[in-house]
Amino acid sequence: MYVPISQWGLPLLRDVLIVVLTRIVKCAPVLHLHGAQLPARLSSNRALRKVLAGGHWIVLSEAVAAELHASGCSTESVTVVRNPAPPAVRPRVPGPPRLLRVGWLGTMCRAKGFDVLCDAVGRSKRRGMAVEFSVAGMRLDVPGSAMAVVDKDLGVLDPADVPSFWAEVDAFVLPARWVEGLPFVLLEGLQAGCAVAATPSPGCAELFAEGCVEPVEATVDSVAGFLKACGDDLEGVRRRQQKAWQGLRPLYEHSSVEKKFVRFWQDTVFGRDR
Repeated sequence: MYVPISQWGLPLLRDVLIVVLTRIVKCAPVLHLHGAQLPARLSSNRALRKVLAGGHWIVLSEAVAAELHASGCSTESVTVVRNPAPPAVRPRVPGPPRLLRVGWLGTMCRAKGFDVLCDAVGRSKRRGMAVEFSVAGMRLDVPGSAMAVVDKDLGVLDPADVPSFWAEVDAFVLPARWVEGLPFVLLEGLQAGCAVAATPSPGCAELFAEGCVEPVEATVDSVAGFLKACGDDLEGVRRRQQKAWQGLRPLYEHSSVEKKFVRFWQDTVFGRDR
């Protein structure tokens, strides 16, 4: 039984019940963890560890796998299957000299640190830095005052318009306050050749370790510091990150991820039943 397992609240309770029923009918549970928060919950919850013990796990990175092992939850197997990077998008369109085009794509909420980015952009503008801030996506719990620094609010984009959005962005920052998994938006930014920064997470630890993504804290000072570094030497930041990304990119190609997922089922699950 394949279960894309949730990480908290009622969705996690639902998935736990599915795992229990799976065992009652003598099926092997395959738990696909798309985030990075559940291992910490397993470490602190003995009952949860007991219920989820003995399953086959699919996780986003070696770091999440290590945290899962360290949680004390026994496992039948743990396999790393990364999120696939999207196809390469349109070539970047150069902006005016000395203008830093900052972009945001995704849900605008405090959990993802959108308000932190707004404050950092506002500070950068007040200090005389030339910044153009474009956003796209749904707005949740961000006050209207935070949107005052936004130059272009594009609303919710049609998927066909996403490549055009990235083609006109120089820098993307995800100063999330919670533990992210491996956000597709980071992979999109890298594929587009943007300068990318985010708060570190076990789910995307590989990108940080290799230098593809700049680590920042979910604070205005930290994010503003990254924006200043981009304003001072955008091409230097981009070249450094893209060189690192070229080394990792083959692991995130759709065909590589698909083969890893298929091999998991063939060798780890079905192979052991023969």
